[in-house]
Amino acid sequence: MNDEHPLRYALVNELHARPFPLLDVPSHAVYFAVKQPGDAHNRDRGADRNHLLNLLDRHGAVHPPVGATHHAARIGRHELKWESHTEFVTYSAFGKGVGERAFSPAEAEVFPFDWLAAAPGRRIAACLIRVEPLPQDLDLVRARLDDWFVADSLACSLVLDGAAIVACDFQIDPAGLMRFAVFVHPDAGARRVGRIVQRLCEIETYRAMSMLGLERARELGTRLNALDPDLSALVTRLSDRESDAEETLHRLLEISAELEALAVRHTFRFGATAAYEAIVNQRVDVLRESRFDGRQTFAEFMMRRYDPAMRTVKSAERRLGQMAARAARAGE
Repeated sequence: MNDEHPLRYALVNELHARPFPLLDVPSHAVYFAVKQPGDAHNRDRGADRNHLLNLLDRHGAVHPPVGATHHAARIGRHELKWESHTEFVTYSAFGKGVGERAFSPAEAEVFPFDWLAAAPGRRIAACLIRVEPLPQDLDLVRARLDDWFVADSLACSLVLDGAAIVACDFQIDPAGLMRFAVFVHPDAGARRVGRIVQRLCEIETYRAMSMLGLERARELGTRLNALDPDLSALVTRLSDRESDAEETLHRLLEISAELEALAVRHTFRFGATAAYEAIVNQRVDVLRESRFDGRQTFAEFMMRRYDPAMRTVKSAERRLGQMAARAARAGE
């Protein structure tokens, strides 16, 4: 008798399907995430696959199985990693060595411009990561940080018990890339370096994805500001015997219906924002940061610059729920 569940092996294999890259020092990584502007979770996954195959065919690389959600291949001098997620697709290219010019846009040319332009979606994140040895003279690190990044927004810390110093100013450079620097201790292995680089890419991607909810929250707040006085006035009129009860009820039902429609329209985005925020915080936590040279850590940067945006989203979601409940109670 075959007592194995038909999905047992596939589900176990999924646990091992997305290993961390193995990165030598020095090295560099080019990363970007593509998302369709609207209804991305219901997008045509075949278009994502065709875009990937176009890149693979340019290098004669092997194709992934039909229906695959992740794939690794060698394209020229780089190792490619592709992943399909609920709302977006990511591409990572890892190459040995670094250019003499730090963060040169030429390093991103592993992904051809015409191919990028044909992507079935828009870039929501794009990163260029420079990995080099940690010099014994930390003044060299300080000089590079001052030269490469904007001081006011720079986040920099020791991570994974001193395995590396990571830095980013969360600014987009003229080439459209966000720059990360990783200075690696000589004792750090290739797998640990790969884990650091992947975590940085994930922090930026999920930060960008979660902040999509901020614009939704602002638009929703404008509409709720317009509806709130009407709703309050209608609730007050319920106790006025001279008011037209039928007209009041009709208007209450209109507002209630609009609030329910707004809830339906925003539920997925607000839920996704909460999930992505949790991932950002988890990825920052696993870096196990300690302070370097008195500079703000990634966790502190997120607390000052990112958390207020997430609170705005939560506030808008909570306010929408409260107004919908008020309208429903008044209608009843």
